[in-house]
Amino acid sequence: ATATEIDALRVAIRRQIEPCWNPPAGARDAGELLVKILVYVEPSGQVRRAEVINAGLMASNPFFQAAAESARRAVLNPRCNPLKGLPTGRYNLWQELELTFNPKDALG
Repeated sequence: ATATEIDALRVAIRRQIEPCWNPPAGARDAGELLVKILVYVEPSGQVRRAEVINAGLMASNPFFQAAAESARRAVLNPRCNPLKGLPTGRYNLWQELELTFNPKDALG
């Protein structure tokens, strides 16, 4: 798989999840809060687990903590699961994905 294929897949999945994400309004002015979530997906497309990769920032930045927790909840939200449009026969590409969420993108 090429990096381009994986990036396109990440973008498509993030677009599916973004309607379920409500980042805190204060996060818009909190700088570059890039929340990285490691997502584990079942072959059915159901998200099995989601972990905040850069969780170390949660202790020192309340805006980041709120944004990270809301992004994690969005990934697990039943309204946005199972994930759709995943390439069949390419489970190795999307069984474990790192997604990056930026509250600025969601808040405009």
